Amino acid sequence: MEVIKNDPYLEQILDISKKLGLKVYLVGGAVRDAFLNKQTNDYDFVVFGNIEKLAHSIGSELICKMIKYTKKITTYRIFCSLKTIDLSEPRGSNLEEDLIKRDFTINSIAYDLERDRLIDPLNGIGDIEKKTIRANTDHTIDDDPLRILRGFRLAALFRFDIEANTLKMFSSKVNLLKRVSKERVTEELKQLFSLNETFAYLLLMDKVGVIDTLFEDLSLTNGCLQSSKHLFDVKTHSLSVYNYIEWAIVRIPKILGKTYKRYLIHYAAEREILLPALKLAALFHDSGKPFTKVVIDNTAKFPKHEIKSSEIFEKYAKEYPFGKRITKLTRFFIEKHIEPSNLYKAWSIGELDDLRKVDFFIEYGEYGIDLLFFALADTLAKGKISASKREVYIAFLREMAQFYYAIEQKLKGKTIIDGNDILKHYPSIEKRKIKDILKQVRKLQIIGSIKTKEEALRLIPRLS
Repeated sequence: MEVIKNDPYLEQILDISKKLGLKVYLVGGAVRDAFLNKQTNDYDFVVFGNIEKLAHSIGSELICKMIKYTKKITTYRIFCSLKTIDLSEPRGSNLEEDLIKRDFTINSIAYDLERDRLIDPLNGIGDIEKKTIRANTDHTIDDDPLRILRGFRLAALFRFDIEANTLKMFSSKVNLLKRVSKERVTEELKQLFSLNETFAYLLLMDKVGVIDTLFEDLSLTNGCLQSSKHLFDVKTHSLSVYNYIEWAIVRIPKILGKTYKRYLIHYAAEREILLPALKLAALFHDSGKPFTKVVIDNTAKFPKHEIKSSEIFEKYAKEYPFGKRITKLTRFFIEKHIEPSNLYKAWSIGELDDLRKVDFFIEYGEYGIDLLFFALADTLAKGKISASKREVYIAFLREMAQFYYAIEQKLKGKTIIDGNDILKHYPSIEKRKIKDILKQVRKLQIIGSIKTKEEALRLIPRLS
């Protein structure tokens, strides 16, 4: 508790509330995090008395901005330079009633600043010590079904177990999630997907029916058998891809070798977009297979399933506002997830030349490496990949990444000649061919086969 006891913000808030004759209690995540020795920048208070007067006084004395929310209860959110402070009316006639009406026991502990004491009617401290997520009452989910998703997210965040009866409650009430606004569901999913090492919790979510309830088309992937190259049905494979994405993320240095620090600059800048997109793509990349499945000579095939999968994801992207960037990147991974396997096949037999690599990175840039990571996860999730073959695929990915960073600056440069240069020296060339010629010149320039304008111009007859 020392993490919060010595916080000057709390001292000031206590002084202000005492001057106004009001009683305030620190509740929720800040108290929970204090027991976990985690620093927090968000403080939630339950206020007994004139909440509006307290909000204006805190905002004025601490020089902070303020917004009022009125839904089930009135809340004032105060934005200070280092903290966000929520002041809320009590959810009941007294503090204990307020705490019981909250979601989980670990979030239902209050701290009395004035008396320096804890109020813990549901033994939330004990559940923190046991690393357990436990619903407060039998009505917890009825009051707000989003708490199902929040329970899984909190469990993943803290590596807690979900108590058995709480998990049964999630399962029996999972259909209530359909009543929750898509915006609130999306925010919880984005927060979950932005964490790593969440696969065990995703499996539990699928077991209690969360995945199929939110994305009904994915229920069709349950039991959809694939070709002999796959050990699992489509749903199991898709969940496994999710797992291997998280597996790969924690092994970036090992997988990429000496170029990993350069990739981490990209990963750090894109993480909040990249992780949710990779994980959504894992869930949806084969969702089109049940719709495209054909059996030819006793072999299951799924022609253009990636296009159908993209259409299915787009349908849900219109319902769940993940944002333009996450949606666009997810569709990219879904639609292009087969392409790296074609490059790998050529590489494995020594037929992947530099020009083809350049083509790939001209098209996709550094996101091409992200796509290769997705393809690695997709390959490993087939379930029939030996450790030695896994290392071979990793070697391919590493080589591709090293190639990209070797040509990265050249990819950003201009082509050594332009259309006017071509027409000036070869006026008889058809104009419709110029774009393709310049593309070929640029690729040769990037791999170092052409270094001067003169060399480029001499090659024009061969390229046309």
